[in-house]
Amino acid sequence: MPTKQVCPRCGQDWIHLYRFRADGTPFSLYTECDSLWWPGEAVEVAHAKFLDDVVAERLGVEGNPWGNLVWADVIEPTP
Repeated sequence: MPTKQVCPRCGQDWIHLYRFRADGTPFSLYTECDSLWWPGEAVEVAHAKFLDDVVAERLGVEGNPWGNLVWADVIEPTP
């Protein structure tokens, strides 16, 4: 994502690069509405995923994946 892009889902602010702490897998995220896009995907509403759904899948849990976790336990901004 070479240029700044406003979130197409909510239109509020810029999308930022993040990664999963466990394995460094990168993704684009807008933290206000928790919209997530994988690298190589068009940053469009049709391709948006919700962070909670992706984290739940990666952790192998159903529903709310956070329980006793916070974002910093699972994801971090890409430097």
